Amino acid sequence: MGVRPMFEVPDGWVARGFVFEVETTRLEQPAQVAQAFGARRYAYNWALGQVKANLDARGIDPTVPSLAWSFYELRKAWNRAKHEVAPWWRCTSKEAYASGIADLVAGLHNWSDAKAGRRKGARVGFPRFKARHRDRGRVRFPTGAMRLEPDRRHLTVPVIGKLRSKENTRRLERLVVNGRARILSMTLSQRGGRLVVAVQAIVAQQPRHQAEPDGRCGVDLGIGPEWRSSPTMTARLNGWRILLLGRRSISSGAAWPGKCPAAPSDPEHTVTRKPSVQRWTGGR
Repeated sequence: MGVRPMFEVPDGWVARGFVFEVETTRLEQPAQVAQAFGARRYAYNWALGQVKANLDARGIDPTVPSLAWSFYELRKAWNRAKHEVAPWWRCTSKEAYASGIADLVAGLHNWSDAKAGRRKGARVGFPRFKARHRDRGRVRFPTGAMRLEPDRRHLTVPVIGKLRSKENTRRLERLVVNGRARILSMTLSQRGGRLVVAVQAIVAQQPRHQAEPDGRCGVDLGIGPEWRSSPTMTARLNGWRILLLGRRSISSGAAWPGKCPAAPSDPEHTVTRKPSVQRWTGGR
């Protein structure tokens, strides 16, 4: 079963996500957002109907060719049929329909892996048709006019247009301007009655250089020989295991720091404490 190929992050880059709560800027935008959510749901249900019809037909006649559960095959089938089943498809972005088909393919892939024992975790059921009251509205835009505006207060998504961010987008916008980040996709979703845009991007990692690569340090704890850090990062202190740079090197069965056994006592420096004879009387 074909699945949508995964994006490979280039060397020296890391994938990061940024989430911004947004609000509409024009009167017609709420209707456009609802159309995008509905278009994704419609394409999902249409593709699921095609898959179920093919399975039922193959159950009756095994000679019926199988329908490939592939994102590209289902999307091509949608493009051939959209003029008849959805003559209004131009009202919103084509990525809204692709987002619904991609979600269906992911659900079929998870169900197939769970049934074959290739997927760990809870049992996954066969995908079901989505209804508006049971499906959280969302749509993913991997292509199209999506950008962060220079004012650092607005984001632009395909067809819907400019949305106002309730927080400053400076943390990502300056990386994009400096060429240290690239936007891969934007996902517009509804969470608790609020609109949220999740931006998926790759960010270039800055190489780190040691200020003094040949530097060494020494620490005198006052209770034994001096402990010096060597290039091999080894340390000894009267046979005790110590923590080096915050890393706990405790073998199995050893006590945790703070519960370590007491050091060997020195008779010359042993201090004997006598119990107090004064008892607590209640202070009354």
